[in-house]
Amino acid sequence: MSIPTPPLARPKLSTRARAQVDKISGKPIIVYPEGVLVLNKTGEKILALCDGQRTFDEIVAELAKRFNAPVETIAREATTFLQRLRERNLLDLGEIEEPEDTP
Repeated sequence: MSIPTPPLARPKLSTRARAQVDKISGKPIIVYPEGVLVLNKTGEKILALCDGQRTFDEIVAELAKRFNAPVETIAREATTFLQRLRERNLLDLGEIEEPEDTP
């Protein structure tokens, strides 16, 4: 079961990992001390937007727009992908800001 990514989280790749292209296969990968994770095209697109500046909601909205897909579908797929990275300590969620109360 996936743990939802907080909407205001600003995910980014952990400092202990780096994204690159495999020199032999040409596939996108994440390299980290314990190994290598090969990304599929979906994972590559999600990770490209995880720059620590955009919120999770902004990432989902951008992907939904790019692929003309329902926000709910994108949110579910992105949550699953990011949860897998979190389980391997490959993703930082940044400081999660609380929404400001508006009177």
